[in-house]
Amino acid sequence: MRRMTIIITIVIIAASLAIGIYFVATANGASVLDKQIGQPVSSADMASLQSAGDQPYGPAPTTNMQAAVYKFASTPYISNGKPVVVYIGAEYCPYCAVERWAIIMALERFGNFTNLRYTTSADDEGDFATYTFVGSSYTSNYIAFRPYEEEDRAQNPLQTVPSNYTAVWTNFGSGFPFVNFGNTYVLKGSLLADPGILTGKNWTAIFNDISTSDSSGVQIREAANLMTGVICKITQGAPVVVCSAPPIGVVTSGISGPAQAGLSIPTAPSAAQVLTPSWPSGARRSG
Repeated sequence: MRRMTIIITIVIIAASLAIGIYFVATANGASVLDKQIGQPVSSADMASLQSAGDQPYGPAPTTNMQAAVYKFASTPYISNGKPVVVYIGAEYCPYCAVERWAIIMALERFGNFTNLRYTTSADDEGDFATYTFVGSSYTSNYIAFRPYEEEDRAQNPLQTVPSNYTAVWTNFGSGFPFVNFGNTYVLKGSLLADPGILTGKNWTAIFNDISTSDSSGVQIREAANLMTGVICKITQGAPVVVCSAPPIGVVTSGISGPAQAGLSIPTAPSAAQVLTPSWPSGARRSG
């Protein structure tokens, strides 16, 4: 009986230690990511972002991704002779977290970012490693980029979306994330990639997924290629070095998008992409 008591005690102690180690590791992992929030992206990581978007571009976007692009026949957004790409998202949003990776990769093909900063989605929305566009700048000879993070990680108001951009966003459901390409095509965003592919990964691990064509990185590459194709559509194929590269030329020629009147936009990813996040009370769901 005494021997059995000793064994049970040892088992309880071992289990307690295992649980303790698990929670310490989890807490430390979250802390490592959270310490980066608001910090400028390092020059090494900026170089990795640029390299991730370089040729060869990888696979064409899936049918589901292409179905997320809708044609919007309205007055084009133009700034200094260049079409304007408008992004509307929120720092807490997990779908925005994964889509920003693809947006940055795509836009780096047409210009350059400065002053990007690290952030993560909300702690109860995956705490996914990503970036924020707040305070960033983008220069390009081909397009202008206007990003807005409407809410912060705590869902507090952060940036105000100008009324001329809000009208179209509202027309398509006011969901996060939302991308308007020159007011000619819109991307109602949660179909592009599963935020779950970022689970437990820091920025370096995600770079590795993209560079090695891991299945997670492939989703990001496909989404970046879709956005690149839409941008090439509104720049009329400029620059050629980007817009004629595989698979961008094929993607661009295949983009037509159903008309605005057909707003039966898909609202759920394919079975392979389904993620059921824990949405906080009052959160605006993507899509």
